[in-house]
Amino acid sequence: MMAEERLSRIEQMTNEKGYISTRDLAGALQVSEQTIRSDCKELEKQGRVIRVHGGAKSRRTRGILTQSSEKDMDDRQGHEQAEKDALCRYAASLVQDDDCIFIDGGTTFATILEHLKGKRVRVVTHSQIILNSFTSENGELFMIGGNYSPQYKMNLGPAALADLDSFNFQYAFLSCAGVDIDRRKAYTAELETAEVKKKAMKLAEKSFLIIDSSKQKIKGFYSFADLDEFDGIITDRTDQEVPDHFIIPEEN
Repeated sequence: MMAEERLSRIEQMTNEKGYISTRDLAGALQVSEQTIRSDCKELEKQGRVIRVHGGAKSRRTRGILTQSSEKDMDDRQGHEQAEKDALCRYAASLVQDDDCIFIDGGTTFATILEHLKGKRVRVVTHSQIILNSFTSENGELFMIGGNYSPQYKMNLGPAALADLDSFNFQYAFLSCAGVDIDRRKAYTAELETAEVKKKAMKLAEKSFLIIDSSKQKIKGFYSFADLDEFDGIITDRTDQEVPDHFIIPEEN
């Protein structure tokens, strides 16, 4: 791949995602991370991307994320997966034997059960992703009902909320479409997933928001919580001033 073609691909991928890590760019383009860093330096010089710690950020102003503009789960699977896995590992380390936990939907939690193996836990979820990866090594699973959403691979709606209301949790581990650190808001792209998140937070002793850094500075259609409502916000990196309850695991 010629240098200019590579620069164009980096710019395109950065604009598509808003933020992309050096590691993901190197893997996608099959070049070294040092080459990517040099390319990003050149792109920033040309005013095409913004270099940030660990990657590059788009210069484009992102619109409000809505249900129609949000990617399906299948399209998001594998994006930032190394970062998400590290965040899942940290979240799982908080869980003790006999805890009852809620695990939200979304690709963020694709590997969390791997890190819960061997612990006697009760897991409540509305996520097909969690259901499909659950084994007896993960304890017990309670799958709440509702209207199944193929886009989100979750059960949603009034029936889901009614089922969820029967449970209580030590921890609720939640995802979101984006956060605005300046306004201290967590967003979804629509209302139904937000209602499940809000309900789970009310039923949990402690709530943790799990977000990889690509979701920072993304505004969604609907704000379901202030960032201060979470006991902790677990993320892989940030280039912004953040509240004290942001947690960046040491392995990142």
